[in-house]
Amino acid sequence: MFQQAERLQYLEPSPTRIMFRKCWALMSQGIKVTALTLGQPDFDTPEYIKEACKSYIDQGYTVYAEDTGIEPLKKAIAAKLKKENDLDYDWEEISVTTGVSQGMFAAFMAFLNPGDEVLVPDPVYVTYNQIPRIAQAVIKPYQLKEENNFQPDIAQIESLITEKTKMICLVSPSNPIGSVMNLESLQGIADLAKKHDLLVVSDEIYERLVYGDTKCISIASLPGMKERTIVFNGMSKSMAMTGWRLGYIAAPRELQEPMNRLGFYMTAGSVSFVQYTGVNCLTDEDGSIERMRQEFEKRRNYFVEEINKMKHFSCRMPEGAFYVFMNITKTGMGSQEFCDYALDNHRLAMIPGNAFGESGEGFVRLSYATSMDVLQEAIAKLRAIDAELA
Repeated sequence: MFQQAERLQYLEPSPTRIMFRKCWALMSQGIKVTALTLGQPDFDTPEYIKEACKSYIDQGYTVYAEDTGIEPLKKAIAAKLKKENDLDYDWEEISVTTGVSQGMFAAFMAFLNPGDEVLVPDPVYVTYNQIPRIAQAVIKPYQLKEENNFQPDIAQIESLITEKTKMICLVSPSNPIGSVMNLESLQGIADLAKKHDLLVVSDEIYERLVYGDTKCISIASLPGMKERTIVFNGMSKSMAMTGWRLGYIAAPRELQEPMNRLGFYMTAGSVSFVQYTGVNCLTDEDGSIERMRQEFEKRRNYFVEEINKMKHFSCRMPEGAFYVFMNITKTGMGSQEFCDYALDNHRLAMIPGNAFGESGEGFVRLSYATSMDVLQEAIAKLRAIDAELA
């Protein structure tokens, strides 16, 4: 019997996909499930993007493209980052990836050696607790606590740093919390990174989805940070393009080179006609993105208001992304227990908070990247659970 490689020994299946498969199994039996599981916008990809893609296919843009990305797309990305994020990158400091997930894999595998320590938020999206394991790195979680409005504790982070610490990861806006790191937190981490010579990985895939007066600041824009920061971003979330798998990395050339070298052997480049369409995504916007953002904000406001009316549930107002991190400690159940109870008894599917790290225990993640009708169904079911527990 062949055995899996040792590097996969501690690699676990995605808890979000496990819950999704449970929902699919029920739905395949004709059982209706109210699912708030996946971070996938319910909007269709904007029409101008689809039409551009069709035209590139018709024109024959179906052959290999430059493995690090086509020049027109890199230039459009660099212009976007300058205009919207105050980030000054040359187009050759941009690499196009097959979604942000490839960017994560390339960064961790290119810079982490066995035994290196990487500081990761807790809670955080599951890939940050898994991919470094493939590199045989040591994950050291830093806590994001509700009582601190889910901002990092800089003193706690510094207490985790040792001579083996090489990298710190930021995810802002956060998945699963929806929090956005403020300038004070970013400056504190920037100071630590410079003091201890750390490489910073900054996941900014949700940066266009912020609400109210919230501003999403990239740590790479702070003095002395561009040269030690790898920025991840892409089109999946804000442009309703999850299945197009179009992401990018922004980083100085000396950081890009090893990631590009590795990336070639991973995919040999992103899909050519999708890359050309990406140029239109960034240069021909017709207002669709802002309309989607406004609808997400409307859903967020409704969802949070209704949850906080209940006895056993509460949540902070998320500042970005499209997730509510709901506190369920008053139910007396653990996160997984509560999710199982809600799915088994009310056909309401959520993701247990501890799937994202130990600090997520006592919470569940609910995605409002779905229709208002589905959210209203979910609120009705939560009310029923709230009444049962009373």
